[in-house]
Amino acid sequence: MPKKVKKKIKFKIVPTFIFLISIVILYFVINFLLDTKIKNIYIIGNNIVKDQEIIELAGIDNYPSFYKTLSKTIKKRILKNELIKDVQIKKKFFNVLEINITEYVPVFIKDNMTVLENKKKIDNISYKLPILNNLEENKTYDDLIKEILKLNNESKANISQIIYSPSEYDKTRFLLYMDDGNHVYINISKFSNINYYSEIYPTLKGKKGTLYLDSGNHFEVFK
Repeated sequence: MPKKVKKKIKFKIVPTFIFLISIVILYFVINFLLDTKIKNIYIIGNNIVKDQEIIELAGIDNYPSFYKTLSKTIKKRILKNELIKDVQIKKKFFNVLEINITEYVPVFIKDNMTVLENKKKIDNISYKLPILNNLEENKTYDDLIKEILKLNNESKANISQIIYSPSEYDKTRFLLYMDDGNHVYINISKFSNINYYSEIYPTLKGKKGTLYLDSGNHFEVFK
């Protein structure tokens, strides 16, 4: 009967030790990287919502881990603000987080509520806006929003009140109360002419009255 030969398994200590050490080092390196905090936060594009409000809303006010903080989580949190239309998150070198904000444009105040470009009404914000009176939601209301969005910021800031004032011949006519004390009649088709008000004003030579931009472009001094 042949003898059973026992094979000796040689255990290579040095290569195994090096492998284990490598695993441990890799583990600590990965953990170190994952725990590396956000170093800088740049917020771009916001005009109304404050930087600090966005940072707190995103849950990154304590500068958490750069790698563990997911962009989609930050975006979801920030979009809870009704003024924010879209958010783009970019992670850059040296642990820099860039947050690009697109806000809904506030158009006017109606019934003590701020109306945004998407017609959503929110609580009033500390932002100068004209007050709209006498107009309910209809096609003219929608057209007015579109026209106001075409105005530059300076022109929009000059208007204190917008009063729906249709005539027998024009159902899209408005009376604007300007901050300087003048009144302006305008309609939807010519609403963009308000962008030229700052050029027209010096020609009035300090006089106060009503400017008819809906027809004739003439000026009547207050009696």
